[in-house]
Amino acid sequence: MPKSSSRPRWLLPLLVIVIVLAVAMLTPRLPGDPTVARAIQGLGIPPAPAAWITSLAGRPSVYVVLAIGLVLATWRGRLRALVATAVLMGLWWYGGEPLKELVHRPRPTAEFVEVVRASSGFSFPSTFATTWFSAWIPLAIYAWRTRQRAAGTAVSVVAWILVLAGAWARVRMGAHWPSDLLMTFGLVWATFVLIDQAVATLEG
Repeated sequence: MPKSSSRPRWLLPLLVIVIVLAVAMLTPRLPGDPTVARAIQGLGIPPAPAAWITSLAGRPSVYVVLAIGLVLATWRGRLRALVATAVLMGLWWYGGEPLKELVHRPRPTAEFVEVVRASSGFSFPSTFATTWFSAWIPLAIYAWRTRQRAAGTAVSVVAWILVLAGAWARVRMGAHWPSDLLMTFGLVWATFVLIDQAVATLEG
């Protein structure tokens, strides 16, 4: 009985991972990517805030971002959050670049969107986003689980805003297609769910 009830929780993230990787490998961009990217860049917000957010994923700032995310997630989710978030961060710290080389998805070019600062390498998964999302997605989820407390809801909302701000920043800079960020989000979320479930199972 417990096995059948837990199966859907594992199935959805696995399906998300498979679908995301298939789409990323088979398409250089989705049909609506240039239109959505130009709309985001046309909101009238200068690139400076996006450049600042992007800089937070560089050393040494990235260590501070990851530490804050880990500490706050642990505060909301205790030992389970500490282990799951640390494993997620480590997985994407070391796994993002090799996966990017495997997928070979090209970055946006000036032919389609404004490229504020040229970036080397491939576009998916976004190295910035895997790091950024690994810091804030676990916090958002663990804090939401304690939403009966006002602090939990507030922290979760702020964490989701940070997730969106990071995604916006990379599109605004012309470094990634919107689908790159959406699929990177799906990948990080799915791996987090799987890791969280594994840790919960080990805890008994």
